[in-house]
Amino acid sequence: MIQKINYLMGNNYKSILLALVLISPLFMVANVKANPVRQYMEIDRADLKLLIGEKLYNQPGDGCWSCHGAEGIKADGVSDEIAKKHQNIGDLRNPATWTSFKIIKKYTGESEMLSQRDISLSLVRLGADEWNKELAPRIREYTGSNIIFFDEQMIGIHSKLLKKNARSISRTLKREKVKFKGRDIMDIMSTSVFYYIENKFVGSE
Repeated sequence: MIQKINYLMGNNYKSILLALVLISPLFMVANVKANPVRQYMEIDRADLKLLIGEKLYNQPGDGCWSCHGAEGIKADGVSDEIAKKHQNIGDLRNPATWTSFKIIKKYTGESEMLSQRDISLSLVRLGADEWNKELAPRIREYTGSNIIFFDEQMIGIHSKLLKKNARSISRTLKREKVKFKGRDIMDIMSTSVFYYIENKFVGSE
């Protein structure tokens, strides 16, 4: 009888132990906050990303160059009126001058969950207006710190030519036989622009 009880207790112990092993990761996951910045779709071909990024950066009218200059610095190709209006324009050659860097510094440094690149890319994708409305509260909740808001004049890919650009980039991707989904086109545009900035300007001082 005692041997039978010990046998049953042994089996129950094994069952309980197995259950704890299976369940414990769920508690760990529940305690880990998700990255507030989602990952954006990008294409694999570096040459095509550079081509698309350059086109969008230098588009006529309110392309990125209109504030950041053709060489990534506000003194180049920027009128006095615009320079005065955008006194906090960062030097694209030096990420330490970007507002995203100030945010990361305020949030006690980079981590795998939140990096300066994440914030900068999300700004290009969303534009400052949507970033301030949608992403800022999520990052505030994630970090527990006050947010530094971006200048709403920073529109990212959301220029007046957004729809025209989206159609043009879609045609380019189809012509190059790149598979993509229509809902990803704005992700591809923003990641390509940021790839262009990283390769054209960053570290080129």
